[in-house]
Amino acid sequence: MSNHADEPDAPDEPDEPTGPGGGADPAPDPDPDQNTDAHPHPSLLQRVGARIRAVGRRLRAHARHALVVGVVTAVLGPLAGYVVPKLLEDPPPPAPSCPGAGCDGKSPKDSGCAADVVTWEPAEGNVARIQLRYSKKCGAVWGRIVNGEPGDMVTVSVAGGSSHSASIDINHDKYTTMAWVGDTFRVRFCAVPGSTPGHTGAWVKYCFEATEHAEWD
Repeated sequence: MSNHADEPDAPDEPDEPTGPGGGADPAPDPDPDQNTDAHPHPSLLQRVGARIRAVGRRLRAHARHALVVGVVTAVLGPLAGYVVPKLLEDPPPPAPSCPGAGCDGKSPKDSGCAADVVTWEPAEGNVARIQLRYSKKCGAVWGRIVNGEPGDMVTVSVAGGSSHSASIDINHDKYTTMAWVGDTFRVRFCAVPGSTPGHTGAWVKYCFEATEHAEWD
């Protein structure tokens, strides 16, 4: 007789499932779309393979880009000697927006007429330093005062044409709007002292005349 209490019988093992042939069902084929790696993280070999595939995609993309650039270069090749220098040049100044009579009364700066401007400034008897400015491209003149003070005025009048004037608001200079001129012209421009309180200038109104033959600078 044993000194130990009887151990309970082990439970019966369940029957193995059988397949149609009476044996155990075969293991299902692995799904090719599933990761059969037992580990949740990709293996070193899988990571290296993924990087190689990514590099291959980038190389193919760069190859297509190089092909496109090569085709464009081949097409523009005969024009390269003309196109490349033009791209490197400074852009030309904007064309005047108002040639001829259309410039009358407009700003020379805003109209692009200052690009080819020439100036005549009389050297004698010109206390406030008034100037006559002329743009041949625009066919226009305008007056400018350089050494005035607030209240001083510059005027410009074209014989048989229009007249314009401007007075200094602040600082020492001001210019008029444009007056249209033809190929030949006679212009009178004047300096008029201001009468505002505190004006210090002791000079009186004076004028000059000029034609297209003035000593333009």
